Amino acid sequence: MTHLTHAAFGDILVPTTAGAFEPWNWPKAGAYPLFPYHNRLYGASFVHAGIEHTVPPHPALGTDAIHGPAHRRPWRIASMTETHVVLSLAYEADAEWPFAFQAQQSFALDPDGLSIRLTMTNRSDVAAPAAIGWHPYFAADLACEASTDAQLAYPLDGSDVPTGEPPVQRDTSILPAASGYTKHFTRWSKAKIVRGDGLSLVLEADPALGHLAVHRTEKYVCLEPVSMAAGTLNAPEQQQGHFGLTVLASGESLIGVVRLSV
Repeated sequence: MTHLTHAAFGDILVPTTAGAFEPWNWPKAGAYPLFPYHNRLYGASFVHAGIEHTVPPHPALGTDAIHGPAHRRPWRIASMTETHVVLSLAYEADAEWPFAFQAQQSFALDPDGLSIRLTMTNRSDVAAPAAIGWHPYFAADLACEASTDAQLAYPLDGSDVPTGEPPVQRDTSILPAASGYTKHFTRWSKAKIVRGDGLSLVLEADPALGHLAVHRTEKYVCLEPVSMAAGTLNAPEQQQGHFGLTVLASGESLIGVVRLSV
């Protein structure tokens, strides 16, 4: 998604101004899907069913990968009307992800907002790890109020990735008005941005997207509903399910719905 605008309040997302860009260097604008994992993958490798898999590291992250490959691939328009569009990606197993899957993004506009349905179906012959999410850049500066009802926050390491320790109780709903931080939450249902121009923006997600990654700068706020905690693929296999990783049998699907209301 490159733009999302409102008749009265203008840009909801930071607008994408480039007509084209290097796929490995997504502009800090618009919104993109997170399939089949999100956030940093240390060492660009993970273990599944006792087998270690490696993927190419991101050019800007040294030895680490990030955010999965799906947003760098061409999606086809499966259906489209004035208020509804479905985008589809048939991903074949390759060096960037060893399991084939079908992904779908469904966007439905109404007078008060946008509903987004994300679907990932395992097309490989074996059980495969799966995670889904959505990465929007909301147009909100540090003067805007931002909050979430998330009950728990994950302890983070030096790269702002959960350490693998259990999440701890939060003592506030406020997301600080500071630039450059990343936080990871769970047990949430709602996040909110209130802008000085009168816009009140509410982001909600169903339980399948039970984790929330937040990143804030002086120009935008990223509120990212995701199905697992960041860093889960690097956790011991026996612990991954506790942090939200789904293992899909062949033909099985993971579905999550996001609601954005004005």
